[in-house]
Amino acid sequence: MPTATPDAVPPVAPPRLIAWEVTRSCPLACKHCRASARAAPYEGELSTDECFRVLESIAAFARPTIILTGGEPLLRPDIFDLAARAKALGMSVVLATCGKPLTDAVAARLRDSGVHAISVSIDGATAASHDAFRGEAGAFDAALAALRAAQRVGLAFQVNTTVTRLNRAELGAIRDLAVRAGAAVFNPFLLVPTGRGRELADLELSAREYEETLAWLADQEDRTDIRIRVTCAPHYQRVLRERRRVVRPRGSRRAARGGANAPEAPAPGAPPARGCLGGKTFAFISHRGTVQICGFLDVSCGDLRREGLDFRRIWEASDVLRRVREVDAYHGRCGCCEYRFVCGGCRARAYALTGDYLAEEPLCVHRPQRAAPPAAAEDALDDADRRILTAIQADLPVAQRPFDSLAERLGLEAGDVVGRVARLVSAGLVRRIGPIFDSRRLGYVSTLVAARVPPARLADAAARASALPGVTHSYERRHAWNLWFTLTARSEGEIDAALDALRHETGLPDIRSLPALAVYKIRVRFDLAGEPAEEPPPLPPNGPAAELNEEQKELVRLLQEGLPAEREPFAAAAARLGWPVARVVDQVRAWLEAGVIRRFGAVVRHRELGYRANGMAVFRVPEGRIDDAGRRLAARPEISHCYRRPPLPDFPYNLYAMVHGRTEDEVRGLVADLARDLDLPGRDLLFSVTEFKKTSMRYFAD
Repeated sequence: MPTATPDAVPPVAPPRLIAWEVTRSCPLACKHCRASARAAPYEGELSTDECFRVLESIAAFARPTIILTGGEPLLRPDIFDLAARAKALGMSVVLATCGKPLTDAVAARLRDSGVHAISVSIDGATAASHDAFRGEAGAFDAALAALRAAQRVGLAFQVNTTVTRLNRAELGAIRDLAVRAGAAVFNPFLLVPTGRGRELADLELSAREYEETLAWLADQEDRTDIRIRVTCAPHYQRVLRERRRVVRPRGSRRAARGGANAPEAPAPGAPPARGCLGGKTFAFISHRGTVQICGFLDVSCGDLRREGLDFRRIWEASDVLRRVREVDAYHGRCGCCEYRFVCGGCRARAYALTGDYLAEEPLCVHRPQRAAPPAAAEDALDDADRRILTAIQADLPVAQRPFDSLAERLGLEAGDVVGRVARLVSAGLVRRIGPIFDSRRLGYVSTLVAARVPPARLADAAARASALPGVTHSYERRHAWNLWFTLTARSEGEIDAALDALRHETGLPDIRSLPALAVYKIRVRFDLAGEPAEEPPPLPPNGPAAELNEEQKELVRLLQEGLPAEREPFAAAAARLGWPVARVVDQVRAWLEAGVIRRFGAVVRHRELGYRANGMAVFRVPEGRIDDAGRRLAARPEISHCYRRPPLPDFPYNLYAMVHGRTEDEVRGLVADLARDLDLPGRDLLFSVTEFKKTSMRYFAD
C-alpha cells in the first residue's frame, strides 16, 4: 500500500511488542486457527536474509519483545538463527508453539538461542476436550510433554487458552493444570472469529457470558501461584478498574471533564495503558511480510517487501495505523466511552462482525457515561430499525445496491438504511448478510442427528460432535434424546462414516441419523414490525446438483463468508474474482431463481431480538395424513422449519416443526393450538437449553 515518508507525520512511539508469523505451516488443524494453517509449505514466506533485514530495521529505532509464532514456528529450519539474531540486536524473544515438535533437545536449543520463554496452548482440562478442539488425538499429551521438556531445561513457559462456550466451565481446571505444570502465566484468549475461527463464531461467548468470564478472571488477579494475563479482551481493563475502584470519585475535576469514572487520557504521543494495543504499541507481521494491527485483523497496514523491508516506514506512516491510534474517532460507544484509552475495544472482533475495524466493540455491555448511540437491544430499536430487520431477513433485493432498493420499498433514505444495517450488525443483532445455499443443489447431503447422552458426558460428546467437519448447528434439548446436531457432507457414505467414528470415540450407541424425507418449510423470519402474516413462498425447486466451474465455486466460497453492510456489498467479491459487479449480481440472481440459493437476506440473532424460547415440536402422524399436516404447519408464521423424518423405535415421531416464541409458555400454547387444530394428539416438545454451535456451512472448503 502507498505510504508517506516517516518525516511527513508526527513522531510515533515505537512498538513494544511484535508478533511475527515466521511460517504459516503447522502440524495441527485447530478449529479456531486465525490463519487456517495446514501441514504444508506456503509460498512466498520471508527468507532468512529478509527476516534478518527486518529485525535490523526494527532494532534501528525500537527494542520490542519479539513473539515468534505461526503456524508452528518450530517447523521453520532457521528458527534458532532468527531467535539468536533478534537477541543479539537487543530484543527479548519468546516463542509460541503447539508443543508437538518440542523435545528436550529443541527446548535446550531455544534456550541457548536466546528465547527466554515459550507459550503452549491448552484448550481443555482433559485429553478429550482439548483433542476435540485441536482436531487431533494426542494433542493434549503432546502439549503436556512440551511443558515438561521446557521445565527440564529451565525454559520459562505460560499456558494459553482460547475461551469458548465449550470450555468456559473448564477454565478453573485448566488454570489448576497450568499451576501444577509450573507455568509462570495463565493467559486466556477470548475467541475472535477469524480464519477457521469463523466456524466457531457461534461458540463465542455472548456479551453477558463475556462479562461474567472477565469478572471471574479478575477474581484470580491476586493469586500468588500463577500470574493471570488476558488477551483479546481489552475491556478486562475496565472490569479491573471497576472492581478495584482505582478511579476518582464522582465530583472530582476529572469527573467534571469526562465523566465520574473517566480515566486520564494519555499524553500526546504516549502509549495507551493496556487494553487493545493493536497498532499502538503492538504490531503483527505475516509470513509474507504484511504488517497488520494484529494477527486477527486481516487488514494490511503495509507490505515490508514493497517498503524495502523497512518496518519503521510502515509503523510511522501507515494510514491504517494512524486511524486506529485516533481512539476518539472510534465509532459508536467506543468513541465516547470514559474507558476508551485503557480499553479501546477489540478492533479485530469489531472488524470480524461488522467489516469496520473502528466500530464499537460488539461484546461489551458497558454503557458510557457520555452521550452515545442507543444501546443495540430489542427495546432500543425504533420503528425504522424494526421494519428493516423484518424485511432484510427474507426480502433483501439481489441488486448491485440492495440497500438502495430496500430503502425505496420502505420509503426511507438509502444512506440511512445502510447506516442502520451496519449498526445492527455491529450490535450483534444481525449475524450475517448474504445467501443461504441449498446443500443438495451444491452436491452435498445433510441430516439431523439425535443422540442420547448421559448428562455427565454431554459436554464432551457435544465438543466431539461440534468438531466434526460439516456440523453447523448443535444444541442440548430437554429430553432423554438430549444432543441434536446437523451434519452436512459430500455423500451419505461420509455421513455414515463420521457418525460411526463418533460412536466409536464416545462409546455412545444411541447416535441416530434422521434425514429429511420431505421438506415442507424452510423460512426463518421474525416479525419485529407487527406486519400481517404472509403466505410463505413456495420452496425452491428440488433439482439435481448444479454443475459449477471453479470460478463459480470460488464465488460460493466468497459469498458464504457473508457480505458487508455497505452501499455495494458485492464489490469486494467481484474484485477478488476479477468480475464486473453486475456479473456477480446476475449469478446470484440466477442461483436464487434456480433454487441453488434458498434465501438471500440476513440471519439475525433471534434471542437478542426477544425470541428466547426455541422448541422443536414433534408429532406422530398417520402415513396418509402427514403431507397435509406438514403443509398446514408450514403455513403458520411461528414455524420456521418443517420436515418429515423417520421415527425411532422409542421416539415414534415423524413430523418435526421448529416453533419460536418469547417465552416457553408461549411456545407451549402455540404447539397445543397446532395439535388441536390439526387433530394431532401424539406429540412432544423439546426446548433448546444450550447452544453448542451455530454457524454457516463452508462449501468447497477443500
